[in-house]
Amino acid sequence: MTSPYDLVVLGGGPGGYRAAELAGKAGMRVALVEKDRLGGMCLNRGCIPTKSYYARLLRGRGSVEHLWEEKEAVVSKLREGLATLLRMSGVEVFEGIGSILETGELKTLEVVDASGTKRLLRGRTLLLATGSRSLSLDIEGADLPGVLPGDRAVADPDLWKSPEHRRVTSVALIGAGVIAVELAELLRSLGKDVTILKHSEELLRRADRDIKKKLVQHFKKRGIRMVDSFCPQRITLEDGALRVQGTSREAPEEVRCDRLILASSMVPVLDGFGLERTRIARTPQGSIAVDEHMQTTEPGVYAVGDVTGGMMLAHLAEYQALVAVEHLRGNRVAIPPESVPWCVFADPEIAAVGFSEQEAEKRGISVVVGRAFFLGNGMALAMGETEGFVKVVAGKDGTLLGVHMMGAESSCMIAEAALALRQGMHVRDVAYTVHPHPTLSECFKDALFRALEELRNL
Repeated sequence: MTSPYDLVVLGGGPGGYRAAELAGKAGMRVALVEKDRLGGMCLNRGCIPTKSYYARLLRGRGSVEHLWEEKEAVVSKLREGLATLLRMSGVEVFEGIGSILETGELKTLEVVDASGTKRLLRGRTLLLATGSRSLSLDIEGADLPGVLPGDRAVADPDLWKSPEHRRVTSVALIGAGVIAVELAELLRSLGKDVTILKHSEELLRRADRDIKKKLVQHFKKRGIRMVDSFCPQRITLEDGALRVQGTSREAPEEVRCDRLILASSMVPVLDGFGLERTRIARTPQGSIAVDEHMQTTEPGVYAVGDVTGGMMLAHLAEYQALVAVEHLRGNRVAIPPESVPWCVFADPEIAAVGFSEQEAEKRGISVVVGRAFFLGNGMALAMGETEGFVKVVAGKDGTLLGVHMMGAESSCMIAEAALALRQGMHVRDVAYTVHPHPTLSECFKDALFRALEELRNL
């Protein structure tokens, strides 16, 4: 019998492939099982495709006419690079559906490939990275043609490929989170009539209130319609168009559209891989429960990424993989949740890390706030990108608690703030770090100095 692997990874998305790569480079014998395509949802139907659209539709880079083809080229190149990386790291990749058979001293996984051929893999350690899927609607008509889960909508040529996409003139999105906001921006830029059907009165529930307010204003200017407190009840197909019926603030509401995208939230993938044959505990929310090392309640079984719930972010999944593999090697790495940044690729970009002003208030933390606007930033003026601001939230002792940005290149600038929060830095220390001129980062610096002024006035 072939000797067991040191690590068997189930799932080839950001968390799974990163864990496999790191373990392979550390000298472990590693097997990775993926049922679809390497890179998971992020690479094939999420982060990368939408950023390819974003670069062309909102940033003016590349061809809008060849939007689909250029996206496919980007995804294909990255997928090929990932396969090479895993091969160079000594990782054996198996294509097929993996299912847990045993989780004793040796973990056993059955893999069934597309031809029906079965193979058994045995490993001393198992890492689950099965990801998430779009939450479905349990109402009449949810299975009609033209009703698309958020992740599948990203990879639908009828929405993005020329000339097919021109046949779709109107799109409605159920949801108000990152997926809904990004897709609304992109589809509006393609000339579609866009309606966002929100569960509440908010966009981006986790965002600071100043960003929410600015985003609503921006969407109104863009002609994106928003329906608050929408509760869907029924979907029908009439004369080739979808008719979405429901209520808004207890009053009847109806929207007609060519496509309806279910973009409300993602849920962990917990079925189809034998989880029921284990003693792995789940959280009250239903995701796989893990400790600070990403260990499940089953000895020798780890879980990373969206399947563990919480902030479902590709970059967090990668760092959770780092935590798990380092623990396997006898090392301890911690990822403080408050230091994990998140981004929204709207126009302008949105990025945040740490507490919002409202979160701090709910926790009973007294704060000071500093703001600076891109309208007063030299580089933003030179670029013609003056919309937005940076907001700094600090404790009364000067400790940086949160940073919130809405403006050009916010997704890049937030990394500095994430480092400062991770290190528990004082506002003064970050403000006194020299920021180059002329750059957009000076807007962050200015917000920090405004917060310092507020601290001195206490």
